Amino acid sequence: MSDNQDSSKHRRNGRRGLALALTAALLAGLVVVRRVATPQRMPFAGLWRRALAEKRGVAEAERLIAAAEARYRELYADRPRPARRALRIHLQRSMLPGLALYQALLKEGDERERALAEMEHLMAVTVDPLRRLMSLLARLPDPFALFRRVEPWVVRLGFPPEGWEMEPVEESEDRIAFNVHRCFYVDTFTSYGAPELTRVFCGGDDVMFLALEPSITWERPMTLGRGDDRCEFRWSRGAPERRKA
Repeated sequence: MSDNQDSSKHRRNGRRGLALALTAALLAGLVVVRRVATPQRMPFAGLWRRALAEKRGVAEAERLIAAAEARYRELYADRPRPARRALRIHLQRSMLPGLALYQALLKEGDERERALAEMEHLMAVTVDPLRRLMSLLARLPDPFALFRRVEPWVVRLGFPPEGWEMEPVEESEDRIAFNVHRCFYVDTFTSYGAPELTRVFCGGDDVMFLALEPSITWERPMTLGRGDDRCEFRWSRGAPERRKA
């Protein structure tokens, strides 16, 4: 084999290896992590403490996180226990920590919109590792080809029908589209009297998936969490002119 052929083979193998690594990472990151939170420790407490300290000072950050952890333990003790493991993990590692900190901010005296803005900032900090992963995916030669293979597994494993009612719209070489008519996050936050918190988690999706552009276009013009009658999830290949109406 010539040096050129050998070099070309190594490059192809390298791309395949990168694609496989990113696939594994996406499945690990986008499907909710398997480690379930314990009632003694609130997920993301350390990360949120550091982010709050940068804006509010160390003393206030410590006070807020202590109050949130105490509230988290109360919420955890009385939590619903869905039969599906994926729903339990969404609840315990995502929703209850967010709800606990949101309620701590409100109790501290934040107005609702200020508390929501703070939570949106903290959500962006929380999803930053996945945002970086998406930006790596966007550098592959054909990122949409990989994404359209991974995404159905993410939905199947992480977002079961017990929590989400999904309507397929399109799955093609150039576009993935579906609508969501019922969402576990909306239902859960509504049951806790905080439906407005859902929009914070919608914003986390936007931070994460916008990192795919321009290789993959992300659009979600309607969301349940922002008051619409459905969520519209849309990913399109490449340049805007290739989008479908």
